[in-house]
Amino acid sequence: MSNQSQPPHSSDSYPAAMSGPAPTGRTSWALGFLAWIPVPFLGMIVAAVAMVAVYPSVKRKQVPAAAENARRAANWGLTLLTVLVACGIYVLVLALAFPETHQGFFPIGLAVIVFAALSVVHAVVTIAGTVIAGKRVFRNRLAIPYLR
Repeated sequence: MSNQSQPPHSSDSYPAAMSGPAPTGRTSWALGFLAWIPVPFLGMIVAAVAMVAVYPSVKRKQVPAAAENARRAANWGLTLLTVLVACGIYVLVLALAFPETHQGFFPIGLAVIVFAALSVVHAVVTIAGTVIAGKRVFRNRLAIPYLR
């Protein structure tokens, strides 16, 4: 039998005691869809925390492609949390320290624009990560590499 018929993550790197296809890390990316829980801001936080929380368990399975996809998904989740916290701090600082500057949409509206843009980018990254992770490692260039 030729080596060409084997999937990218061959059974050599997957423990023999486990049956079924080798994990790919696709689930780590798919957890990003939790962001669409119909509670604004909270859904994104839940998705980001879930993407980060699943990494240690996938890493223990010792499947290199799955661990790498989970690490990259966790990095995206941490990046998402960083931007969400920065937006929250920005709004709190403006609301508490400069209450007289709330004349119109701006300057607090900037956080709304960043959140809307982040939502669109997160949707694209989550869809791409979920689809691509089934075949190979998804390399998201937008994520801050917190975990190496």
